[in-house]
Amino acid sequence: MAKKKLTLSVDEDLLSEAKKLSALEGKSLSGIVEEYFEGLVFERWARDLCGDLGLGGLEPTTESEVPRNRPKGLDAAKTMRGLRDGRARRISNAQE
Repeated sequence: MAKKKLTLSVDEDLLSEAKKLSALEGKSLSGIVEEYFEGLVFERWARDLCGDLGLGGLEPTTESEVPRNRPKGLDAAKTMRGLRDGRARRISNAQE
């Protein structure tokens, strides 16, 4: 896919920190910005798709998006362990 040059203006301190992070991750600033844009585009696409399919909203991705009135009391680790154990049993039974 062809690349297009983009000029941005950002806070000096933010740019300095972003350069440090990009160096630590072994990525270019352009690559990081491109990944962020891809994430924005994908999130919009997924939200629209969910709406078109009548699936409701996307799962929360940050703590602030988790509803305060969400159901409580489930032990996530125990639930996941049960799901994994059941899957392992099904795979084992299918191989026999």
